[in-house]
Amino acid sequence: MFAGPEGVPVTRELLHGSSSLPVWIVLLPLLAGALLYLIGEKRESLRKAVALGASFLALVGVAWLMPAALAGTVEYRLADFMQLGLFFKVDLVGWIFAGLIALVWFLAVLFSLAYMDHEHNRRRYYSFLIFTLGATLGVVFAGDFFTLFLFFELMTFSSFVLVIHEQNRQAMEAGALYLYLGVAGGLALFFAILLLYSATGTVSIVPLLGQLGGQRTLIYILFLIGFGIKAGVVPLHIWLPQAHPVAPSPASALLSGIMIKAGAYGILRVTLILFTPAEHGAASLWSYQSLLGYILLWLGIVTMFSGALMALLQQNAKRILAYSSVSQIGYIVMGLGAAAYMGLEGGMGFAGSVYHIINHAFFKAGLFMIVGTVYMLTHELELPRLGGLARKMPFAAAAFLVAACGIAGIPGFNGYASKTLLHDALLEAYKHFGFFSLYLAERIFVVTSALTVCYFIKLFRGLFLGPVPEKLDRSYRLPLSVRAVLGAFSLLILGIGLFPNLVLEKVILPAAHLLGFEGYGMKHLAHFHFFELHPLEAMGVVLVLALVIYLPGALRGWFNWAPPRWLSIHALLYQPLTRLFMLAVCRGGSFLDLAVGKIYDNSSSAARLWCRYIGDIDTSLDRLYERSGQVARGLADRSNRVDQALDEAYAKTGRAARRLVDRTTDLDHALDEAYAKTGQAARRLVDRAGDFDHALDQSYETAGRIARGLAREGKRFDEVLDEAYTKAGEGARRLAGKGREWENEQSRLREAGSAPSRWNPSQWNIKNLNFDSLLLAAVLGVILFIIFYYGR
Repeated sequence: MFAGPEGVPVTRELLHGSSSLPVWIVLLPLLAGALLYLIGEKRESLRKAVALGASFLALVGVAWLMPAALAGTVEYRLADFMQLGLFFKVDLVGWIFAGLIALVWFLAVLFSLAYMDHEHNRRRYYSFLIFTLGATLGVVFAGDFFTLFLFFELMTFSSFVLVIHEQNRQAMEAGALYLYLGVAGGLALFFAILLLYSATGTVSIVPLLGQLGGQRTLIYILFLIGFGIKAGVVPLHIWLPQAHPVAPSPASALLSGIMIKAGAYGILRVTLILFTPAEHGAASLWSYQSLLGYILLWLGIVTMFSGALMALLQQNAKRILAYSSVSQIGYIVMGLGAAAYMGLEGGMGFAGSVYHIINHAFFKAGLFMIVGTVYMLTHELELPRLGGLARKMPFAAAAFLVAACGIAGIPGFNGYASKTLLHDALLEAYKHFGFFSLYLAERIFVVTSALTVCYFIKLFRGLFLGPVPEKLDRSYRLPLSVRAVLGAFSLLILGIGLFPNLVLEKVILPAAHLLGFEGYGMKHLAHFHFFELHPLEAMGVVLVLALVIYLPGALRGWFNWAPPRWLSIHALLYQPLTRLFMLAVCRGGSFLDLAVGKIYDNSSSAARLWCRYIGDIDTSLDRLYERSGQVARGLADRSNRVDQALDEAYAKTGRAARRLVDRTTDLDHALDEAYAKTGQAARRLVDRAGDFDHALDQSYETAGRIARGLAREGKRFDEVLDEAYTKAGEGARRLAGKGREWENEQSRLREAGSAPSRWNPSQWNIKNLNFDSLLLAAVLGVILFIIFYYGR
């Protein structure tokens, strides 16, 4: 929604489109960085052209996305990458960060053309400088936390090479600290994403507070640690003062002006999107987000104040700027906390935070490059050894003064607009809730702003005012590329400072509406007047307080005081934690060592006992082996004899089998001859059967004539036949009895093994006879009956 002329919200429809342009904008610097490493050391012009061209094309690509980002979102998904896929999504918030990254990176590459001419390992520097550009753009173009995590870690590891560029002891120590904390932050992010996925089933950057359950506090703490290390939030800031002084100045400008904003970007996405209720009516969820915002607000207050205080006590120009970055990130975090604390009415805090991200990118990157210019020409960073360079480098002094006024919040310079919005966010929170702690936070904000003015007065005096040291008393000529870059930063600072409402209305207000902010804060922003009396008075108070602090401090040398080591964050926090950790580890290790020693003693005693048992068993086995060997040899001898006997038996049976085969062959021949003879006899019998049939017909005629005679003889024949049947039955019974006796005798003989093997009548049955045989027997029976009967 946008605020209309009457302050009434007006709905704006967002357009959602798909385009691979964000992918190519990220991929181009990554590929160009790899290509730069392949270009030979002597081809310096080609290397510079490729590096400058890649950064310029990235800037053009991001500018090309501006209309789409203002109208809605641009999305693109690579679904086949590592199962979860890579999801790119460009909305207005992400585009603001991408625009800053691309613009400042292009200016840093342009500045490097002259700065790196006197440095070593230029091939490696340009390669990783451009490669890191692609990784950083990937962070703000990520559409989910998985994609963001991958590019965030890629940015950490590639920028590590920029930190250790000098490869001396200080650079390697700073790089190791940067890498250790970067890995720790990456692990914290990884576990936070795992917990988020386990609780919700998604890694999308959308409001999910209501789905996080009891793990929500742990998830937020892990996200805050992971992004807070990169942002430099106290007490996770210790890598910044170590890494910035040792890195090349263009890299320091990017580390401070851009890469720590990646951490702020992550905190913004987590606090104001992920940990936002999806519905307006969930009072408990809004209260929880308000609590997180209150904690984040005070974390920002502590960070801004401690960073400014430490910057005021430094003597190295880059260390002053490093601690200044810590302080300025505190402003940003405080604004995000105020936005979350106020809920839907936190538009003022969000606008001030994003506006300060934009402004800090310009004035801090410009300040690092100005200090880098001084170092490039003098090879000196310690303030006591510098001074009076305004007469030698007037252009650099003027550019520094513009950037210092911007970071100090002087009206007419860009920092004034963002600090005014942040201050008003604190005032709104205090008016809304009335807590004394918020009043105290607003007072600390004012004091911190005064300290910012103080340490930049100190830095400007140390670099450009006073007498020129003898060894630096010579003429200096700034390269054209350096003048162009410093001039560009000065124009950006002045342009935003003179027309602050342009950026607010065209970019920041639409981004605030995109996140759903509404209420009085958005109405106030829609008609905000930066140059009215109230904000100007607030800035006047800051300047007066700065003079009150600086003048006695400078006269009495308060700002040259070196804090004792026991007062540092290392001594107060990290060393006790380290000792506690080591004590726990060492005591735990000692206890574990004693326990393991006892286990070894007990186990060794048991092992010796087992060795004895095993020795006895081994001796018994040896004896058993000897006895079994003797038995085995005896069995082997006997088996040899049996084998020989079997061989002889096999030979004999083989000869018998051969003889049997020969006899079988002879029998087969005899059977063949018998079959042939029986065939001939059968043919002769058939011929005779024909003659017999003719005679039989004649016999039938004769039988007919005598049949009548037979009938007369029938009765007498029946009587004779009955007598014959009676006698035959008695004979049959006698024969059956003798048959049974014979069968019993045969059974007895078979059991005794002496039964004859000749013809067996029981083997005869009807199955052995065929039809022809039965017919022939019947015919012969009739003939014999006729012959017998009539012959009688």
